[in-house]
Amino acid sequence: MKKVLAILLGPILALPVTAGAAHAAPARQQRFVLSGRVEAPSLTLVAAGVLDGAGSLTAETVEYHPSDRTYLETDRAVIGDGTLTLSITGAFDTWPFTLDPRTCTQHGGLAGTWHITAAGGAFTGAAGSGTFSGRFLTYAHRAPTGCDEAAIKGFVAGEMTGSLAFVSAAVSPLGGTAAGPPRGSRRG
Repeated sequence: MKKVLAILLGPILALPVTAGAAHAAPARQQRFVLSGRVEAPSLTLVAAGVLDGAGSLTAETVEYHPSDRTYLETDRAVIGDGTLTLSITGAFDTWPFTLDPRTCTQHGGLAGTWHITAAGGAFTGAAGSGTFSGRFLTYAHRAPTGCDEAAIKGFVAGEMTGSLAFVSAAVSPLGGTAAGPPRGSRRG
């Protein structure tokens, strides 16, 4: 269940700056808005800025550190014909997997940093980084013995902001090819 929550929370996150191709476009503002159910495998992602479009964000790996309420995550964002692999370093203000025994709920915030570690398809050559913040609500069914923490459900929503640029000389900052623009568009 924790991995499912991470798939939805962690995603509120990631973009790195890679060292240089010969013709790097200047970095510009990028925003990703995310929302979804904790128990679903992916979050809905809407991008605005250098990249525009709707898609999904799915956690590929998650490493939790309950003692300090932090986590490390690798996510895959898919928007149209483009993909981004994001590295996330985040922290919860309240641990989402420990429910209030009176209400079987928990709510709080999460925040951290993200950076792009790989890009493919229509987004080949993308590099960037930024910050994220969001809110979560988790809950479980009340069983006769207490909250069923093995079946946590919930909601998460948040925003990732930062800068993004295309560093590959082979990719036009306007996107597309002679055949036309890619699905999951990007602006120059």
